[in-house]
Amino acid sequence: MTTGGLAGLLALDAQLRAALQAEGGFSHVAAYGSVPQGQADAHSDLEYWAFLAPGAAVEAQDWLSTQLDVQHFVVNEFGTPTALLPGLRRVELHVVPAARLPEVEDWTPQHVRPTQMLVKDEDGRLARHLAVLAGRTVHPADDAGLILGRLLNWLAFGLNVLARGERVRAHELLGWVQGGLLRLARLQEKRTDHWPNPSRRAEQELSVASLTRYAGITAGLPDLERAYAGAVTWTLDLADELRLTVPLALARDLRERAPSVPRT
Repeated sequence: MTTGGLAGLLALDAQLRAALQAEGGFSHVAAYGSVPQGQADAHSDLEYWAFLAPGAAVEAQDWLSTQLDVQHFVVNEFGTPTALLPGLRRVELHVVPAARLPEVEDWTPQHVRPTQMLVKDEDGRLARHLAVLAGRTVHPADDAGLILGRLLNWLAFGLNVLARGERVRAHELLGWVQGGLLRLARLQEKRTDHWPNPSRRAEQELSVASLTRYAGITAGLPDLERAYAGAVTWTLDLADELRLTVPLALARDLRERAPSVPRT
């Protein structure tokens, strides 16, 4: 259990919000993620964007270390400065120039609650950008063709390296295949509440049928043939149900390359 549970998380959020407000080097601060969305639980992270005041120089690692018991700090693969606290609690803090404030309008506009996100706003600009963000609408169905196209690419890539005998690499690529299939399954079921992260709350939001098919495309190294065979079938089924086009020759190649799985 993460230290302090949900109450501890919310207390830590309040502590950090107060410290971020008091920091003179920050002119604007926004919180994001599950806490301002009202969807946090005992295992959630805390996530913030801090925009530097003119002439200020604040480093995320140094600032977090003065406020918290930081056990480990890293800039992750996506460029996010992240601190690990006792109990595996995670805190993310982006520190960027205030010139990047307009980028707020381009954040993913789902579950946007400007009042809960606004931590510090010296001149009202952050509130205006958050209002624009909240007014934007996501249309996941518009991305269906792109998602299928990317899925077909990852599926072909994985099938090829599996045929070559690179099982570890095929296992890695299977994750990209799974992500694409989760998105298409959400579209098919019209359950796109967590579109930016399709695995979030999948157990609560997707049907038993979809979860069963998803389980069939998970595998350890010995079971990759079964997973990839299931992924080919589910991809073509979802494309058909969503009325998306897979070229006949490509569909034939996928079926032919799909591993044969002995019946048990």
